[in-house]
This record gives sequence, C-alpha cells and structure tokens, in this order.
Amino acid sequence: MNGRFGVRAGLVAAVAVTLAGLVTGCGGGDASGPTTIRFVWWGNEDRAKATKAAVEEFMKDNPGITVQTEYAAYDAYFQKLSTQVAGGASPDLIQLDRATLGEYQHRHVLEDLSSSVGTTIDVTGIAPALLAGGKIEGRQYAVPGGQTTQMLAYDAGVFTKAGVEPPSGPGKSWTWAQFGEGLRKVAATGVAGTTDFGWAIDWFEVWLHQHGKPLYTDDGKLGFTAADLTEFWTLTGDLRAAKAVTAPEVTTKMDGSMPNSGLVTKRAGSEINYDSSLSAYLSSYGPGIKAAPLPADGQASGMAAMPPVTFAVAQRSAHKEAAAKLLSFLVNNPEAGKLLGVARGLPPNTAIREQVCGAAQAATKAVCDYEKSVADRIGPATGLWPTGSAAVKRDFQRAYDDVIFGRTSVADGAARVVQTAQQSLGS
Repeated sequence: MNGRFGVRAGLVAAVAVTLAGLVTGCGGGDASGPTTIRFVWWGNEDRAKATKAAVEEFMKDNPGITVQTEYAAYDAYFQKLSTQVAGGASPDLIQLDRATLGEYQHRHVLEDLSSSVGTTIDVTGIAPALLAGGKIEGRQYAVPGGQTTQMLAYDAGVFTKAGVEPPSGPGKSWTWAQFGEGLRKVAATGVAGTTDFGWAIDWFEVWLHQHGKPLYTDDGKLGFTAADLTEFWTLTGDLRAAKAVTAPEVTTKMDGSMPNSGLVTKRAGSEINYDSSLSAYLSSYGPGIKAAPLPADGQASGMAAMPPVTFAVAQRSAHKEAAAKLLSFLVNNPEAGKLLGVARGLPPNTAIREQVCGAAQAATKAVCDYEKSVADRIGPATGLWPTGSAAVKRDFQRAYDDVIFGRTSVADGAARVVQTAQQSLGS
C-alpha cells in the first residue's frame, strides 16, 4: 500500500526488542495555549503531498494547534519509530498496519481511544466491519485511514500485445490456470508476466482463504500447515520455471516500494498489490496501468475490504485530544477527503467516499472504478493479525529468498516458516 506494504520487515525484530523493555506511562492531557503535535506516516511522495495539504487545512480550522509532519519508506519509518518510542519521544499520531498494530498495542504504546469515540472522534460514517480493523479485544486502539482490497496491477499494452485480456467488470473473474496461461503468453513477449508473488504472506493469505483456511486462527495461532505453503510455493515455482514470473534477483528486492517494484522497473508486466497503491503505480509507471481481480478457482475470491493503514494516538502523548482531533479530521472532514483522495485507498467514511468517487478523475477514478467492479467479489475484512505476525511476515520472505535462490527446497522452506511462526506466535 504505497510502500506501506513493505514486507521486508527485518526491522520488526528491533521493534519487539526495543519495545519489550518499555516502561509504560500515560502522558497528560492537552496543555492550555498553543499546542504542537507530531504526525508520522509511511508512503510515497503522492501520499505525502496529499497528507500535508490535509494537515494544512486542519491547522487553518484549528489555529491553536500546530502539526509537525514526517514520513519515510516503510522500513525506515518503523526503524525510526521504534527508536523514538523506546526513547520516550513517540510522535502523537502514528500510522500502523495489520502487522504492527497488535505489536504496538501489546507493548502498551497506544492510547485506548474507546472513550474518545463518539466525542472527539466521529466513527459513525465508517462501516462496522472496517472499523473493527482498529479494535483489539473489543477496545478501539486505532481508526482506519482508508479501505483497500487486493488487485493485479498490469500494463494493458503489454498484456494486449501478448493477446491476454484480464477480466474487467462486475461478475468477471479468471481461474489460476487461466492466470498462469496468460502470464506465460506475456513471458513469450520478452518480459515476465508478473512479479513473483510467492514472496509475500499477504498473497498466500488470499490463496488460503480461497481454500477455506485462515492465515491465523481467532485465538492467534497459525491457521495453515507446511503442506499448504508447499502447495502455494510449488505453484509459484512452476511459473518461475516457465519464466512467467520474475527472476530471483528481481523478487528479492521486493519491499512494497515503487522503486523496487518489478512492474515499475519494467521487469514484469504486472504485479499483485493492494489497490491503495494503484495511484502510486499510475504516477510511477504511467497511465497504461489497469487493475484486475486476483484469480480464484471457486466462488471464494479470497479478496477482502480492509484498512490499508490505521491511525493511532500514542499513550505517552502530552496532547492526546489534539491528536484525536487531527485523526477525526482526516477521516471525516469533506475538504480533507477531497485533498487526500485515494492516497490511502478509498476514504473510510462512506459519505466522504461517495463525494470523492463522485467527482473522481484520473488515478482517483481508477481506484473507485476498480473497487466498484469487484464489489461482488470482495468479502469482509479478515481480521487483525496477532502479536508476533510481524516476525512471521519477515521470516516468510526470508525463507522464500532461500527457496528461489536454491538454498533450500520448497518443502524444507515451508516447514521452516511453520516452525518459526509457531515460535513467534507463542504456539
């Protein structure tokens, strides 16, 4: 999601270590007089430009509050954030995702916003299923910053040249066999059909849901077996052998950022991602990018409506009310919605979403149109990942690197993922 996807998460181990010894303490409320708060996020230049414009609008509406902003690429963002939190200098409003929200809440870094909901923070315009993406054990620790779902971003010109037409529009879909055949046809033109998608646990989760299995169980345990992962990685391995997906030296660089994207660097004709990144592809690659649903062999698409990011207030913030005001403004203010557009996927507030999509053009229209076209295939949010999932995400990609470079077999790599995941989850 605009670099937020960043599954190259070796840094999360540092988060776990530095936060484990954190002495929790709640900062005071807002001081009287002028207030300065810090708001941080990850993402590309497009997201930064839109977010800064919305923050400027907030400061015009709230002249007593000054907002200092910072942003970075995913890995660099969490490296700095973990250091700041451990040193007692946490920003006031922070951006998190499924792999990190539980980690930070578990270590008492986040303020429980439940008492602010309905007062400082308005969530009435957010669908309950989406809002649940910020809840832990029934308490609201974060609020969705948008809605996203999975997609295949592809170069329409490359696919047309190969004689491949991905499904487009309500009710349209393709099977894994049709998808693989299409990728092989694209590869015959001289470019890999898609970036090797075996590197990301997010796409394995989609495949699991198509087979009626969860990535994680409701009680935070592993929901799959080594045999499941072996089957998935065998699928990607067959495509790699046919050169239908990117070579290992391209795949190993994948971290969710546009500079390292196999599609953006033109090493592949397509790439699986979240549609919150569609605008980034269009600005980084060009207007020829379109979006298609992921393949599935049955009625279950595995695709889901979920928050690409959530906003949370730091427990140690001295200005929690001001931070909560900014959070609510970003989610609910019509002018903020207009400025933010689809920088974090569709606006989480349904009224703002209708406003934004109703006047949409260019990249914004592309995201709105895509979500409308797959609305009949999108299921409810798949739930928050448990504490330890960030390490699982990291180890998943490390194991896949060893598989694609021939350092271990698919079966051994899958077994290793399961073993380390069980340890990380405390199973």
